[in-house]
Amino acid sequence: MRKYINILLVFCTILIGGTACEKNAELTVLKPVSFTGTPQISAADIALNKQNKNESVLTISWPEVSFPVKAPVTYTVQIDVPGDTLGTTAWANAKTVTAGEDVLSKSFLGSDLNNLAKGLGLVDDQKGTLVMRVQSTLDRSVYSSALAVAVTPYSEVTQFPSALWVAGDFQGWNVTAAPTLVSENNDGIYEGYIYIPQGGTNEFKLYAQAAWEPMSYGDAGGSKIMEANYAGGNFKAPSDGYYLLAVNLNTMSYLLLKTSWGIIGAATPGGWDADTPMTYDAATQTWKVTAAMKANGSFKFRANNAWQLDFGIDANGKPAYANHPWRTYVDQPQFTVPDDGNYTITLDLHKAGNYKYTLQKN
Repeated sequence: MRKYINILLVFCTILIGGTACEKNAELTVLKPVSFTGTPQISAADIALNKQNKNESVLTISWPEVSFPVKAPVTYTVQIDVPGDTLGTTAWANAKTVTAGEDVLSKSFLGSDLNNLAKGLGLVDDQKGTLVMRVQSTLDRSVYSSALAVAVTPYSEVTQFPSALWVAGDFQGWNVTAAPTLVSENNDGIYEGYIYIPQGGTNEFKLYAQAAWEPMSYGDAGGSKIMEANYAGGNFKAPSDGYYLLAVNLNTMSYLLLKTSWGIIGAATPGGWDADTPMTYDAATQTWKVTAAMKANGSFKFRANNAWQLDFGIDANGKPAYANHPWRTYVDQPQFTVPDDGNYTITLDLHKAGNYKYTLQKN
């Protein structure tokens, strides 16, 4: 009898175990969720300018996404450049703009789209391409297909009440199209940068207006300037190159300093011990470098491998002098990158008083 009881117990154990295994094999599968259609944009080619900066220039709209869970769905718009939408790190550097819960469209003012475009590396007054997609989020995130839009950003240039025009052989002696030095504080002290290419005389003069008359300034020798309202008195740079040009009309003196730029700091390949050199691009009038950068650290732009002339960053996100031969030292905050990686970094000094920089992760 005991034998049969033991067999019965074994059989029941197997039966119960088999039932339990069969029950454990049941899987809960998330129901698939997706966009039912492609987002739509109101314009595919947008030229931004100061006239439309406060207007709605682009609207993207999309169909509702239905999740199994009944709750508000959050929609955001992701914006990136085409090169960052492929590979294992696709969309890693996208800018994200929240539309809201159960909101099915998002409009952009010209100024906002301009800032987004330039933040992603598009160049002022040059047509570039942005890619947009929509993210819907509830118990998970799903993404729409992507759309491309052509955007031409504009330069937000601060105008200064006082300027000097720098006309010379380097730009064809065209005073009406000459680069300017500006007096940011309207205090008689002017500054800007000029690029003098090879092959010319390296001569130039300063003009108080975008015309030959009535007032111009020339070189009086010994770093002094003089009124030179005639054909002579030209300044002459010692060689071709990229120069800081500063003028003090209060003391009738000037500074002409040849510069080459680099980045230095714990975020850079050379740390604080060595500059990573930048290369001047005459076509875009910018200094550029591509380098492996670290988020755990900071950096500065520095000229001539020395602490005579360098930039930190001001409260408005613009390059601002720390060291300068004619200015009091300012302990400016330093630049950083958001993540470790390979970046193309540019420094743009060609518009006096409107210096800027860009970071583009590659």
